[in-house]
Amino acid sequence: MELAGPIARLLLYAGATIAMGRATMPVTPSGHDDHGTGTAPVGQGGAVRAALWSGALALILAPLALLMLQQQALEVAAADLPGLLRDTTWGRGWTWLAMACVAAAVALPWRASRAAAWALRLSALGVAVAMGGLGHAAADDQWPLVSRALDAAHVAGMGAWIGALTLLVLSGVGDDVATAGTWRAFSRTATVMAPIVVLSGVGSAWRRVGASGPAALLANDYGQLLLLKMALVSVVLAVGYTQRRRLGAGGVPVRRVVQREVVLAAVVLAVTAWMTGMEPPGE
Repeated sequence: MELAGPIARLLLYAGATIAMGRATMPVTPSGHDDHGTGTAPVGQGGAVRAALWSGALALILAPLALLMLQQQALEVAAADLPGLLRDTTWGRGWTWLAMACVAAAVALPWRASRAAAWALRLSALGVAVAMGGLGHAAADDQWPLVSRALDAAHVAGMGAWIGALTLLVLSGVGDDVATAGTWRAFSRTATVMAPIVVLSGVGSAWRRVGASGPAALLANDYGQLLLLKMALVSVVLAVGYTQRRRLGAGGVPVRRVVQREVVLAAVVLAVTAWMTGMEPPGE
């Protein structure tokens, strides 16, 4: 059962990332913004459809898995689950998360339209906000709203950036001058979201380990994974910067390089899923 928690959280992060990515870069069969969604869409091939349905399934399974793990950890009988959800802070937070996840899962595979795009945007943001109310942020007694806002911004920014990039890669968009407009639209999104991810991540890390020195970080499992995550994110940023320069020079990103960027981002999500279940130094 040691792996169950990280796997459940990874499912949640993956589903939220895909949902936020599609909310940022709507998916249509034609690859044209026929429905006035306001952002450059991504062609919906088989790989993209599989990713959308997988993301929807992950959003359904993850809250159920988290509830089962919490039930086992607290040794709560099934008959007492309604009381757990009604009377505890964790239970109320889980309820909001589950409702937002279901709404996002329903909207995620829909054919792109103005109504579907807004439904997905709102529900995906709801997932990000609900995720900010669980985990370490919920335990911050000094600045609870700040911690939750930082976590929510981190989830939303990561999803809009990496989720959209993942859908672009899966759509088969490659070294084709005709796709330059789509890549430029994504680049504008990434230029805004990447700093949000970095700043919110630094803020969250400061709330968790701000009083801990380097020695304490290195001696703590959470601290070690945090340092690893920071290193991986730095590499992802560096890779993204090289491809943005190609766009600025009139080209398009190199497909194999972007694929590596997505793989590195997936590793970051896995590290985050494992790290979230650990105690920061000093707690």
